[in-house]
Amino acid sequence: MRNLLKFVATLIVTFLVMFAFRALAFTVYTVPSDGLAPTLRQGDRVLVNRWSYGLRAGGTTLFPYERIMRSPVKGNDVVVFNNPLDTIDSVSDKPVFIGRCRAVPGDTIWLNKQAPLVIPGRCNMVRVEKWNIKLICNTYIVHEHRHAEIHNDTLYIDGKETHCASFCQNYYWVESLGKKSLIDSRYFGLVPESHIIGRAVGVLFSKDSRLPFYDGYDANRIMLSIK
Repeated sequence: MRNLLKFVATLIVTFLVMFAFRALAFTVYTVPSDGLAPTLRQGDRVLVNRWSYGLRAGGTTLFPYERIMRSPVKGNDVVVFNNPLDTIDSVSDKPVFIGRCRAVPGDTIWLNKQAPLVIPGRCNMVRVEKWNIKLICNTYIVHEHRHAEIHNDTLYIDGKETHCASFCQNYYWVESLGKKSLIDSRYFGLVPESHIIGRAVGVLFSKDSRLPFYDGYDANRIMLSIK
């Protein structure tokens, strides 16, 4: 009887450890609309690996942001992240978006034929130009939590005139996966590393949330990779 109790206790502990590991290692993102079609569809349940770039920790007023076993985001990765424009909620409580990382720190993207934008990163210097001054100013205010303002086309950080900007974390340029949605870096600007939850691994399954739990599944959208 004692051996049986030990076995049951061991089984329960093992189950709880595995459950905790899965909760920390993965999460599931539900696609809310068809704006990301044809890559993703409304009702898709996307598996997200929280450890792809290191497990995100902290990000509250009590505990500062940190990454456990940090790893860089790679260009063309499909990433799941919190809304960079939400300035009210703590990072982990912000609405969740998904998109493709088109540029990483040090990369240059062209906003138009005459406006190259260098993506900033931790301790990297970015020259302030007329086409990026507003973006840099907003990034300092919202994500670097610094006092920034523009006077006579000149950027001032903490009251000092600034022509080369440096940053405390990495940033990324993220684009929508769908043709109908413009909710990406063209709308909310740069995505800070602190807002990235993880990499989208694939579609587990797809279900119409308006129907009962036993109905509304799409047999053609099970265990799909995201390209």
